[in-house]
Amino acid sequence: MKSKRKSSKNTFNNEKLPLSEVYFSILQFGFSGYLETAPQTIRELFSAVSGSRRIFNIIGRFVALLVKAIYYPFKYRQHLNYKKLTNKPWLLITSKNNRDVLSILKKRLPESVYLTYEAATSEPEDIVPLMHARIWLCLYRFPFIFKNFYKKYGQKAWWHIDYIFKSVGQYEACCHFIRKHQPAYIVFANDHSIFPRALLLAARSLNVPTIYIQHASVTPYFPPLAFDLSLLEGQATLDRYRQNGPVYGETRLIGMPKFDAFSSLRNTSECVTRVGICCNKMDVAEDVTALMVYLKERLPQITFTFRPHPADTRSFDLPEGVFRSTKEEKIFDFLQRQDLIIAGNTSTHLEAILLNVESIYYEFSPYPPDVSDMYGYHKNQLVEKGNNMQHLTELIENQTQRKDKEVFKKAQYHNSTVGTEYEGKSGELAVGYIKTFING
Repeated sequence: MKSKRKSSKNTFNNEKLPLSEVYFSILQFGFSGYLETAPQTIRELFSAVSGSRRIFNIIGRFVALLVKAIYYPFKYRQHLNYKKLTNKPWLLITSKNNRDVLSILKKRLPESVYLTYEAATSEPEDIVPLMHARIWLCLYRFPFIFKNFYKKYGQKAWWHIDYIFKSVGQYEACCHFIRKHQPAYIVFANDHSIFPRALLLAARSLNVPTIYIQHASVTPYFPPLAFDLSLLEGQATLDRYRQNGPVYGETRLIGMPKFDAFSSLRNTSECVTRVGICCNKMDVAEDVTALMVYLKERLPQITFTFRPHPADTRSFDLPEGVFRSTKEEKIFDFLQRQDLIIAGNTSTHLEAILLNVESIYYEFSPYPPDVSDMYGYHKNQLVEKGNNMQHLTELIENQTQRKDKEVFKKAQYHNSTVGTEYEGKSGELAVGYIKTFING
């Protein structure tokens, strides 16, 4: 897709970074300001709220690493064929969403192997990098690393001391693992979590080529792009990353590979009769339920289906007549059954629009200003915004009369292949750019 190729003049400085700078980079997301604006349910995924609980987390990890070092080689014995790793492309999977996009590359790069964090293991060919013993042996460095975080962030370092402790040793363990097993290159679908960043920085320090393929929309809190080759969905993503900091390496705009199989299955309804309600962990369960009750009472002719985030384990009281999507149902399969969706901060808005499904941005629970419209979908006029329950109802009622037949065209800024000859061929573009980069 020549007209969409972008390249940065910035290049990497492969000199070894001071250890403190390495860990500042690994934990950039948690110290970006996001946790100060996120709800408590999200903050606790990173760091405990109470000081006593943070200390408990540190002690618990200290013990757990030893237990896992002994038990996991037995538990994952079928996933330890490390001989398959040498001189092969590694596809790093840390979640189901990562797998969804990387599996598209795997089909076209049969020589590649899945390197899978143990919590995300699901297929026989997954290879699990068990590094717990080596991480444990590096924990003595924690006082030095914490001291540097305290110098830079002050009291904030105390608030996230267990989050810092969780990261210690991962970079060193990744360096050892890479030296021992020597990948041809590594492909990432996550650029901000602890383990992927540790592996990325280790690969950069050892001059192993790194490639990033986007699997979800990007927020202002994500780290700057720091890969040799970055495969992004569209100009909106590249613009967002440029605002986040310097863009290193080469960038290519390829569209959304996981949408390839659905590009010919767009919604053709002329009016809205089916509405999906989507929420995530940022939304208060009681507020989500209250909205469903309100909409069902005022729009009884509409078929409503509720879909929580697949990782959301909370229970929701659904009003009578509201259906529920299962965790096993993939997002595009769910969206194919809708004419319109309601959601807050989620990439589902873009996925819906690509399928020609109308989408409305709505905050079930008011977000702090820094988090509101975090992906810029409303700001970039991809979706309308419901200001309150009454306004949201009016927006839906308008769509029940007449629905836009070409909603998908609004996604061109976010997805570079929309309306082009490359639509439905994002996976091919990605593999083509990877091969050109590696061979070149």
